[in-house]
This record gives sequence, structure tokens and C-alpha cells, in this order.
Amino acid sequence: MLAATHAAFSTALYLGGAAVFEYPTEPIAWGLAILFSFMPDIDIPTSRVGRPLFFISVPLEKRFGHRTVTHSLIGVGVLAALASPLYLVWPMGFWAILGGYWSHIQIDMANIRGVDLFWPSPLRVVMPGKVKYRLEVGSKAEMIVLCAMLVFCVGLYPMSNLGLRGGLHQILKDFDIAYSEFVKVQGLTWHTLELKAIDNLTLEHIECACPVLGAWQKGLIVEYQGQARSVGKSQLHHNLYPVEAVLIEGEPLRVISQRVDMKGRSLRWLVDNLQANHAYYLLGELHIDADKVVDVTQLEVYHPASWSGAKVKLHYAKAGDLADYLNLTAIRGEVVVQFWLRPGDAMVDLKFSGSDAGNRIPGILQNF
Repeated sequence: MLAATHAAFSTALYLGGAAVFEYPTEPIAWGLAILFSFMPDIDIPTSRVGRPLFFISVPLEKRFGHRTVTHSLIGVGVLAALASPLYLVWPMGFWAILGGYWSHIQIDMANIRGVDLFWPSPLRVVMPGKVKYRLEVGSKAEMIVLCAMLVFCVGLYPMSNLGLRGGLHQILKDFDIAYSEFVKVQGLTWHTLELKAIDNLTLEHIECACPVLGAWQKGLIVEYQGQARSVGKSQLHHNLYPVEAVLIEGEPLRVISQRVDMKGRSLRWLVDNLQANHAYYLLGELHIDADKVVDVTQLEVYHPASWSGAKVKLHYAKAGDLADYLNLTAIRGEVVVQFWLRPGDAMVDLKFSGSDAGNRIPGILQNF
């Protein structure tokens, strides 16, 4: 095959592998795959690699001929042994070299002669079996195949960066894919959900690019119009039913969390005395005196602050979500104060103020 055909085929395999196995495409690894797709032809002194390495190619051609040892499993094994130290420091480079080399052998099987894959056995491997379907070097048929592969690579490149699942997600806009993708990487990067949904309570159709806060009941918690809302396919657990959803990855996320012991304290104490230079979310569970009654009417199936029996549960709650619970004193329980920082954000400055700050600040916060 022509050098251009080998380069195109190795590129197709490299990008296809990135799409299926979701490894990042690196220019250096990609270049190595193309470079080593020429290497089996080192057994021809007139080839692209044979000319500069004539002191290797000339003896190889005289001793073994073309498409024999360098196009065999033995050749692959020798290359793997020589490149094996690279595997210890850069596995991606090792597999790019081996994959590029193998791509040459694989497409040469479609040549009329085929390759001596099991050399020194005289058995030749050809694909496809019928001669009329195989390619002659430099023929019009090879040019057609080359053009088709180039078009394929252009279409495959965006998919290689997204991965097969990510590419399908962009096409299908499926919520289940968005959920599973978020669960794997939550806490590492900021995410936005490009969402078309139906409000389960009002049947309103909404569209938004909503920041994603977390996962809950096989769905996602997003911030919509300043409020935490649950998105998912269960009307028992979620506010919004997703029609279309695409998860968009953003900047790196740094989460700083601190626990506050709430025994003997109220949420009003926490809100009034907690001072920080960043917005925050509150998560936790407080046990309240069972005799206390909270007059709360909540139509929404998910709410960041909820009352259940003698418990108040907080799940990505803001201070504004606590109005009905501020005066309840906890028998026991704790609240996690969670800060989400973007690159370049100032460090968290967290402190408590108030008359009882001196003897009520938890030890974990004293030097924060």
C-alpha cells in the first residue's frame, strides 16, 4: 500500500480506539502511530523508512524479502520487546507504536499478495479471500479507499474527543447517559446540564442551562432560577421530567467541606453566625425533639430542606431554604458546609461571629 494509505488507516485506528476506549488523543502519540505505520516497510530500501535506514533495509531485503519477517507476528514481538521500557513511563506511547505498526500489517492483508503473518511458515494471510476484492498498490481502488478513510477520519475526530458514549450522548441527548457520566466524575469539574424538561407539578415546559449540584435518587440536582430542583424520570422523587439532556463539562472544581456539630444549636444560630467569603451549600441531618411540630406545606417532591418525623434533612440547601426550620434546636446531628471553588477563586475564609462564638465554634473550624 502507499504511505498515505498506511497513514490514513493508522489514524482511523487511533481515533477509533480513542472513541471506543475513551483515552485522550495526544499529538505525539498520534504522530508515533503514523510514523510506525511505515516501519514494516523497512525491508524495502526504496520505501519511506528504508531510504534513511538503508543499512538495515538492504540486508533485510536480501535475506528475507518483502512482507515476511517485518510483516509477521515475530516482527511485532521484536518491536514490543524493544519498546517495552517506554511502557513503564508512557503506556500510551507504547500502544501507539505497537498499534501503528500493526495497522500496516493489517491493511497489507488486503493487498493482492497478502502478508506472511506466521513467518517462517509459508502460509500467507489475505483479507478478503477473493482476489478480485483485494487492492493493488497505487490502483484506482486504493485511491477510492484512501479518500473514504480520510473522510471517515474527519468525521471520527470529534467522536474521538467525546468518546463513543459521549458522542452518542450528544446525538441522542439521553438523560440516563448524562446521569451516569456525571456520577463518574462528580466533584472533579463544574458541570452544566443543557435541559429540556417538563415540570411534574405544573406541566410547564422549561429549557435551561442549569448548573449541576449532585446526584439523587437516580437523577440529578440542578440549580434552576436560584432553586435546587431534582431532574429524573420518577414522578415520585423528581421535580422535572427530562425530555432532552446534555451534560457539559466545565472548569476544574475544588470542593472544600467542613463539618459543624449542631447538638444544642439551631439553624438560626448557624445562619446568623456563619460568615464566609464564598457562597455555600448545607448538607446534613438534624434530630429534633419529637414534640416539636413544624407547619410546612411542600408540594414539591424534592426540596433542599425537608422535614420527616423528628428529622430535618438538608441536601444542597442555601440559607433561604431554611425559613421554616430556623428556630428548631437539634438534639443531635451535624451539618456539612460545602464550598465550591473555581480556578483562581480566593481561599475560603470561614469564621463564626456572635456572642457565643468563643465557646461554640467546633474545634475543626478554629484554624480553618
